[in-house]
Amino acid sequence: VNDTDGKTEILLLGKEGVQVKSAADGEDITVIMKNNPFHAEGGGQIGDTGRIIGGSGIISVSDTKKLPDGIVYCIGTVTEGVISEGETVDVIVDRERREDIARNHTGTHLLQAALRRVLGPQVNQAGSLVLPDKLRFDFTWPEALTTKQLAEVEQLVNEQIWKSTTLDIDEMPIAKAKEMGAIALFGEKYGDIVRVVRVPDFSTELCGGSHVFNTGEIGCFRIISESGIGSGIRRIEAITGKAAYESMLADRKLLRESAALLKVKVEEIPGKIEKNLAALKEAEREIERFKNQQTKDALGNLLKNVREKNGISFFGAIVPAANMDELRKAADIVKGKLPRGAFILGAAAGEK
Repeated sequence: VNDTDGKTEILLLGKEGVQVKSAADGEDITVIMKNNPFHAEGGGQIGDTGRIIGGSGIISVSDTKKLPDGIVYCIGTVTEGVISEGETVDVIVDRERREDIARNHTGTHLLQAALRRVLGPQVNQAGSLVLPDKLRFDFTWPEALTTKQLAEVEQLVNEQIWKSTTLDIDEMPIAKAKEMGAIALFGEKYGDIVRVVRVPDFSTELCGGSHVFNTGEIGCFRIISESGIGSGIRRIEAITGKAAYESMLADRKLLRESAALLKVKVEEIPGKIEKNLAALKEAEREIERFKNQQTKDALGNLLKNVREKNGISFFGAIVPAANMDELRKAADIVKGKLPRGAFILGAAAGEK
């Protein structure tokens, strides 16, 4: 496998599962090349995209996959002219997208190691997805993580980024990898020789995916969500690099807009919110006192119309009450003022 853009030869073209000699503009095809710098889907990481440029045609590569025997093939569409089997082509991987994927893939390894440090070695991977814009990691854990635990995990990952540690990536017999304590990826099958990706003194995993050369390339790591997806399975989603920076910019904008609405400085927002909540609570209490007084006055007037029959006091009335709780309070007031007798109260709420 060659990881360098450049010239190579098309060995095979396929269309709808059948080998073809050539493909024209608009046709969806699969391509196997002599040297292929595109990384295939695997280990939770999606496949590379890019372009294959021939003498008289261009293929836009939308995905890269791997056959059971290890042969890598590209999936794409001819967007110009004609591409033929056997011709020499230029291959160009979307490197910016690849770099974003690499940041998120190394970030996933750091996340798993951080979770095991914060929660314990009983944490096991239950799935993952590495995209250009975010990463997703599923793991075994019986309950939601606390805010403190998530903050500790996030800080541990960022500390590894700040250390700018050079990754150690090597191929070795699987027995040796296991002796080193390498963690296998969920659902992956391994041969006798495996690729081990290490962040020295922090993470060691079996992995064939794209990774950064140095942890500092990740830039920043932010957890954006933590949730349960099944019995005993939790999911964390996170972002790195440019996406993390853009997320911080969005947070800053939100804080500034909130401060402007509250007419305070950003650092004064919590105090202002507390003050406003206290004022709102006092206003609600004042309204409640006023409504209770209104109810008492209204019931006082109604009680003047109490009737008697066979020595028993009774009356009925419609009272101002917005809900059942207010109606019960009105009943309590009447019971206090009508020591003996019977009464019925009703209230209008909308059409009811």
